[in-house]
Amino acid sequence: MASAVWGGTPWWGPPPPAPARPVTDLDFCSGAQLQELTQLIQELEVQESWHSGPQPGADLLRAKDFVFSLLSLIHRRDPRVPERTELLLLRGGVREGSLDLGPGSLGPYVRGPHYDAGFTLLIPLLWLDCEGVRPYLELESGSAWLRLQAPVGGASVLEAWHDCLEPSAPAGLGGKGTVKEACPLEKRPRDVTMSETAAAFPPVLEDFDPKSPAEERRGDLRDSEKIDLLKDPHSDVTEQLPGQPVQEPEGRGAQENWPALCPTQVAAWFFSLLSAVAVSLTPDPGSLRLVHASRHAGVTTILLSTPGPPSRLLLFDLVPGVSVAGWPGKTRTYAWMGSVAAGPTAYYLVPGYRAKKQDGLCWRICFARQELALKARIPQPLLQAHAAAQALLRPLVAGAGCAAPYLLRTLLYWACERLPALYLGRPENAGACCLGLLDELSRGLEAGALPHYFLEGQELAVGERATELAGALARLRGDPAGALRTAVEEAKTARKGGGVVGGGSLK
Repeated sequence: MASAVWGGTPWWGPPPPAPARPVTDLDFCSGAQLQELTQLIQELEVQESWHSGPQPGADLLRAKDFVFSLLSLIHRRDPRVPERTELLLLRGGVREGSLDLGPGSLGPYVRGPHYDAGFTLLIPLLWLDCEGVRPYLELESGSAWLRLQAPVGGASVLEAWHDCLEPSAPAGLGGKGTVKEACPLEKRPRDVTMSETAAAFPPVLEDFDPKSPAEERRGDLRDSEKIDLLKDPHSDVTEQLPGQPVQEPEGRGAQENWPALCPTQVAAWFFSLLSAVAVSLTPDPGSLRLVHASRHAGVTTILLSTPGPPSRLLLFDLVPGVSVAGWPGKTRTYAWMGSVAAGPTAYYLVPGYRAKKQDGLCWRICFARQELALKARIPQPLLQAHAAAQALLRPLVAGAGCAAPYLLRTLLYWACERLPALYLGRPENAGACCLGLLDELSRGLEAGALPHYFLEGQELAVGERATELAGALARLRGDPAGALRTAVEEAKTARKGGGVVGGGSLK
């Protein structure tokens, strides 16, 4: 029999078992193994990415062309929608946290039961880089007023937007004392239960091409309150992050007497234009179809059905906004993202909800351009962790007036600022990062606010359902592995074209 020496003592036979290794890769809260969570997160990414799916890119490019052509038709009816403009196209709808629109309800749409992939298109209608239109920023609440200067000879911005002024504006300039609403349409949106897929192209800034031919379709439309291929999209876009801040006026002064542009009126006006164009479209079998359009607060949401096979339902949230040159005061600087390509600094004003529950909408300060540049520098494992946390959060916030999806996105930037890049960039840490994001979100919900990442000393409100959502997150944290396994199985079912189990209809 072979002989061996173990610890200096002769021993005959098989070697003794190795000493037990300390178990250090467990989640203290749930007892789940972090390695298993990481493997589930990676599997979820594979299932949602459609790597081996039936060429999703062509469908999405055709849908993008359809939307751009729709804007071209809208411009023909009203030139206030610019013929050529810089459009900001973002992956994910507004209900997935693509934009900071405040804590308000944005309709019942849920990815999976109601649509397969979502996108946000921010459409600047004005550029505030000249005299005559000036924002007054209320940095404490993240909101702003747009006051239009009275005309001094000839046409002016004030005259062009006379039908979208605040109710308090003079009657001769379009103010009527009530908020204008688009005419409600009686048709209800059709019921949809479609499979789930991920976006096939990254967020891009793209110039609007008015020469692109339109895919003309008819669809169902309602107000929630009363194509051929384009050229390949740009795949790598970076924007200049804040440099020298632009000084804002300390008081309104003479601007108090200027009429203000009303975000509710602008959103209703834009939806009425889209409705008029959509009902005039002629169906064409075998092509993209506009099957639903509605307005929720300041967002116009449309659903496009692809011809297939398999047929997919794509959601586009169209957000009319205002581009402001420069940079607001009291903004933060970031060291973790490194240098970026030179370019113009600008931010947006978009129709959204105030920090506290109030009637009507306000112009919210939006930093989508800067977020697009920051996202390009976030380590891939952290992005995987965020996508998984977003998938777990999705059923908890469906149809709720809560800002949790955008709060979760904000936590990405804070994580990059707080944690070492080497830790965030290691694939085996994706599970721990996912749990960390959920825990940080729970703490923000319990506190009632989350620090604003771009405005120094300001906070993001969480919304009315914060306590209820915090309780749901606590229950989910008791079994994160089980929740991730459910998400993976739903993604597998959707990938096969069977739809998401339990999918409902829009009501």
